[in-house]
Formats: sequence, C-alpha cells, structure tokens
Amino acid sequence: MERSRTYAVTAATGHVGGYAVRELLRLGHSVRAMGRDRARMKELEAAGAEILVGDLADRDHLERAFTGVDGALLIVPPQPAAEDFVQYQIDMARGYAAAARAAGLRNAVVVSAMGANDKRAGALIEGHANIEAEINTVPGLNVVHLHPTSFFEILYYFLQPLREENVLRTSLGSDAQLQLVAGRDVGATGARLLADLSFRGISNVPVLANRTISLREVCELISEQSGRTFTVEQISAEADIADLVSAGTGHSFAAKLVDTWAMATARGEMPQEKPAPASVAEYRIEDFIRDELVPAIEADVPISEYSTATRPRTAF
Repeated sequence: MERSRTYAVTAATGHVGGYAVRELLRLGHSVRAMGRDRARMKELEAAGAEILVGDLADRDHLERAFTGVDGALLIVPPQPAAEDFVQYQIDMARGYAAAARAAGLRNAVVVSAMGANDKRAGALIEGHANIEAEINTVPGLNVVHLHPTSFFEILYYFLQPLREENVLRTSLGSDAQLQLVAGRDVGATGARLLADLSFRGISNVPVLANRTISLREVCELISEQSGRTFTVEQISAEADIADLVSAGTGHSFAAKLVDTWAMATARGEMPQEKPAPASVAEYRIEDFIRDELVPAIEADVPISEYSTATRPRTAF
C-alpha cells in the first residue's frame, strides 16, 4: 500500500457497509463510518473507525462526511416502509449527488444491482438504475457501480415462517434457480476498489455468484444443519405482498420485491450483462446457511436484527 487514505462509508451498520469498513481498516486506511445509531456502531468504533452519527437524508451531514476524503462507498439503505419506495431511492441518490458536488468528491463506489444498466430492467432493478443516473450527474466524479446478483441476506425475509412453521413461504417456485452473493463479498469488492483507486470515469463491476441454487436446495441445507425438516410453500404474488405488508413492509416496496422475484423466476437472474471485469463471490451459501441463517432461525432475537425488509428499522 502506497499510503493511508481516508474513506467515507454510508450505511455502515448494514451487511455491505459494515464489512467494507472493517476491510478498509484492515488495509490500513482511515474510515468515516456513517450511521444513525451510535449504539449499533460501537464495534466499528472499537475497530478504529471514526463514527459520524447523522441522517443520510441530511445533505449537510453528507457534505461534512465527504469533504476531504479520497473516496466514498455509497449505499442507499433499505427503507421498506417508505410510502413511495422509488421516490425514496431517487431522493437519497440526489442527496448523495448534491453532497458529492459540494464536497468535491472525486471517487465513489456505488452499491447497485445486476441489470441496472439494462433498459429491460424493472421492479427493484429499475430503482437502482435511477440511483446510478443521479450519481452519474456529478461532474468529475470517478464512479464504479457494483452490480451484485441477489443477496444471501434475502433469506432473512423468510425468518418468521421459518421459525414458526418450518416453512419458506414465497411466490417464487421451489425450483427457481437463483444466483446469490453475500453482503460481505460486495463490501469486500467495494473496499478493494476504493483502496486501489485506479478506476476512472463511469464503469460497472459485476459481483457474481459462485453457484446457482434453488429454494428447495436452500430448505434441504437448512434441514441438514438444523436437524428439522423445512419445506418450500409457494403462494400467490398477492398473498406474498400481503404477508410482507402485515410484517411491517410498505406496499410500494413489497410489490416491487415480489415483481423482482417473479422476474428472476421468468428470466433467470435478471438480466445478464455483457462480459466485464468481475468479482466472483467467495463466501459459500452452504457456509452462510450453517453459520448465519440457521442460528438466526434458532435464536430468540427480534427479526429486526437481521432483516430490514420484514421488520423495518431506522438505524442506517
């Protein structure tokens, strides 16, 4: 490493942001970890991060955090309870862009989604396309948009029925082939790109799954690790939306989430991009299920500790 640099990481208490903070610190850099709940950032502070407590919708807070840094990891954190989820994403991205202009930010890695640069994309993928478009308006900003496939952590969406009924209830077919990556692999990829700082202009880096998996296989792995039998129960899209809404998710997000799953079922992991320099995830789904998902199913811990989609929280 040539020298120690300083980076800002938004949504630092999340699955992606938290890992990126730790990785940048491990590489010897200084990190401004941004979040709303200081209590949730004690571990990052103990690891050596500078903790910046504030609302990511506050442009003054963002500008202060971005001023003087060598680069930033930009994550629009989930807010499933938002009345208009698409507008929420746009507003957050505009805030990031405005603060980046005012602070003179020159380098950023944005956590987006596979297919966000494809005009066929819809549902939640289209929301990421909107975010990219807003960030791309910042003059002189070198930006890499990370395009991961779906996350292992979407499995936390199903914690309630998994805990109470040994069932993974979803509108997805049990044999739908999904490509999933861990938040930690996305965070590690973002950290490596920032630490290197060799990117110029606007580019995309896919973060690819190391295998495909069906929900039937997921339940088989959960059963194997827990000693209990778990099955997939397919329900209608309408029932899936109703379940998400009853768990505290806003209808806007729930409908788009279910549409995204339907799109993935119909097309495979939607949509495939042209070949590009890519990062292949290292963390295996088998290890995630054994080390993280099964303990979450068996734990007497509020679901909000795991998933913002099924139990929205405000600690970004």
